[in-house]
Amino acid sequence: MDIQAEVLYVHDQAGRITGVNERVRHPAPRFFWGHTNNGRVIRFRNDISNNVIRNVMKIMDRYDPNEQLSNVINTLQMDKEIRRIWMGPAYTFNEIGTDYTDATLVTENNKCYLEHGFSSLLSELESREPCYMVMENNMAVSVCFSARSSDRAAEAGVETLEGYRGKGYAIRVASSWAQAIRHSQRIPMYSTSWDNYSSQSVAKRLQLHLYGTDISIY
Repeated sequence: MDIQAEVLYVHDQAGRITGVNERVRHPAPRFFWGHTNNGRVIRFRNDISNNVIRNVMKIMDRYDPNEQLSNVINTLQMDKEIRRIWMGPAYTFNEIGTDYTDATLVTENNKCYLEHGFSSLLSELESREPCYMVMENNMAVSVCFSARSSDRAAEAGVETLEGYRGKGYAIRVASSWAQAIRHSQRIPMYSTSWDNYSSQSVAKRLQLHLYGTDISIY
């Protein structure tokens, strides 16, 4: 989960969150909480006061796990209005069979196939590598790329055009991407939200290993 936090967010020397780990620095959450069977990982944004941090940590140390989240939310809400809460499962990829790694690596020579359905990737391709695609009718219809990455791991971003879903394309691109990340001596990771059922379905079909859950409060 420490690695997950590093992949998702940029930190300062004190371990505080300074931004989202993407080329475009979107607003970072005020509070990140990753939970596994082995323990928890907590991060605060760098502008959160020490007083708020102390109050939140008291809650984490004193309250029953079933009460912790509601009390943390109340504490953060009193400090500043909460805009959004993101919660979901966190996975890693198991070993991938070669039968599922036949997607095409996107390169300078073939990136034109992204123009129809994934034009936004073209301007970001260098920071999203490796990127794999499945093509139909001379265009990419499903892609998997590095949504966020670090020296130790990378997180998958998977997208499939609406008319081409349900054909197993997401499995092929994600498997190819994960194999490439492993070859680079990094950990391939995948996370989603609890209400994104299609993304959870992909995780199930990929037989990913669920190692924890994470919560980001904005």
